Amino acid sequence: MASYRTEREEYEGRYPPSSVLTEISWWHNILLIPDFYRELRPKGPLLDLGIFVNASTDWGIGILFGELWMAFHLANDWKIPGRDICWLETAAIELLIYVLEAKGFHDIYILIHSDNQGTIGAMKKACSPNYWINMSMRRTCGVLGPLFIQTELEYIESALNPADPISRGILGPEDKKLPLLFQLPDELSSVITYV
Repeated sequence: MASYRTEREEYEGRYPPSSVLTEISWWHNILLIPDFYRELRPKGPLLDLGIFVNASTDWGIGILFGELWMAFHLANDWKIPGRDICWLETAAIELLIYVLEAKGFHDIYILIHSDNQGTIGAMKKACSPNYWINMSMRRTCGVLGPLFIQTELEYIESALNPADPISRGILGPEDKKLPLLFQLPDELSSVITYV
């Protein structure tokens, strides 16, 4: 019954969502680059540098990098359809990747802890039904690829996630604060502020 279509529906046009058209356009532009290639390198050993990310819809994003921390506060109007907690947790990983890039990391296989299984699943599949998550992952992959950084996302319970208090505005010591070493992308600069 699920595949049953009325006679009227049989002749109606079907159109892909705008996200599919955006993706096709992106691939088209990439494949037009005449000498485009992707170098493959071995993964190497998994590095656990004590990296934890978390997000809270009430306050913002927290990142813990060993003993160092970083926080981003949400704008009041951040939430629109599609920008939900899963997107926020994905944005936390995106921000962490900018930190890795700014600190000069490359050619590594690195462990990242997150307490959002939706984000972990979307990142592992490299796709989501959510437009905002896909755009965040696209920007993230745009950094990871050229630097040959591979990530392993591991689930941690919220109660055990040391980045949880930071994402709720309970910040760490000032001398352990990570400076903002990168420029926020336009897509994020309107909804979060470095604290």
